[in-house]
Amino acid sequence: MIEIDVPSHYVGREQAFVKHHFLRSYLERLVHKIASVYDEVVYVDGYSGPWKSEDEAYADTSFGIALQSLTAARKSWLEMPQRRRDVRMTAHLVEKQIGPFRELSGIGGQFSQVTVHPHRGDFVGLAPTIANSLPSRAFTFSLIDPKGFKIDLEALRPLLSRPRSEVVFNFMFDFANRFTVLPSLSNTYDRLFPGVDWRARLAAVSDDPNAGPAERKAAFLECFKDAVREVGGFTYVADVDIRYPGKDRTYYFLVYGTRDARGIEVFRDCQVKALEAQSTIAGQMSIAKRETAGQSSLFGTEWEKPAVSHRQFLGEERAAARSTLLEIATKSPGAAWGSVWPRLLAAHAIRKTDAGAIANSLRKEAAIEFPGWPSGKRVPSDEYRVFAV
Repeated sequence: MIEIDVPSHYVGREQAFVKHHFLRSYLERLVHKIASVYDEVVYVDGYSGPWKSEDEAYADTSFGIALQSLTAARKSWLEMPQRRRDVRMTAHLVEKQIGPFRELSGIGGQFSQVTVHPHRGDFVGLAPTIANSLPSRAFTFSLIDPKGFKIDLEALRPLLSRPRSEVVFNFMFDFANRFTVLPSLSNTYDRLFPGVDWRARLAAVSDDPNAGPAERKAAFLECFKDAVREVGGFTYVADVDIRYPGKDRTYYFLVYGTRDARGIEVFRDCQVKALEAQSTIAGQMSIAKRETAGQSSLFGTEWEKPAVSHRQFLGEERAAARSTLLEIATKSPGAAWGSVWPRLLAAHAIRKTDAGAIANSLRKEAAIEFPGWPSGKRVPSDEYRVFAV
């Protein structure tokens, strides 16, 4: 059982803690890695806030986490003894409401290593202007975390389609899912799912007597992921399921788009950490609820275990990835492993190490083969080619 100390200001909004846990883990790795290649790293936060922050350094906000990551990466590279790099760190923070914007406008003084540009206005309207202001060689990471789901995805194309960019959307699935049957919101979903035949796809699920809530959720999510893929031109689009605190119910999805296999690798590593945190928090909340009701364990809470649903989920994802690898080996014989494992990670919540272990297991079972794989090697190299047996 991992230990998770949830700060008091996250109590009652533990789902935000899980989201920030993921973002912190991901951005710390992303920014440091990107700074080894690019001379400027740009962070764009479309709906900054700050909302209900109770930390002086805004460590409980998404933009605060990002600015800390930018600062740490810049200092780290400046202090490299052999490979010192002076990387420019820039942030564009957008907020529409006047009160939060006033507070946001003073943020720059707390992060002297980052050039902070606050913008007041509607993010969808400002996104093209921000995109045009960015240097062509800069790498851009955008966080789009609206309070609802009414967003014109096509209007964000100038920002999302930049060749050196990644994005994380907070897709408010629970809110959006409640209203898909309302005819008055058809235009809203046309803007949310541009280029996607969402009506036919959701209708097919609704008309299927064997389809339940899980199938509906999957179809709805895939519509949004396909729209992000098309608008941004991303090679890989994946998601993280963030649940209501202590409940088996999706609150929102973090949907991620990237063009780089290394990005999807880091994303899945951080997703597993977020799932572990989410499961542990659910277990801790369950313990607290029982103790409050006078139903504490006979042996004390130290014997209690956190919810293990994430382990079951990850096991199912590994099994699904195994089937996908067999399908790829059959339909695309001779595909290089370096092109195969990113596809597995994009489709399933597994780590790169899991993909290698699955490949090795199937090879030992003589279900697939990698010609030239030497004895004693545990995972395939990127240049190895896979064939069905």
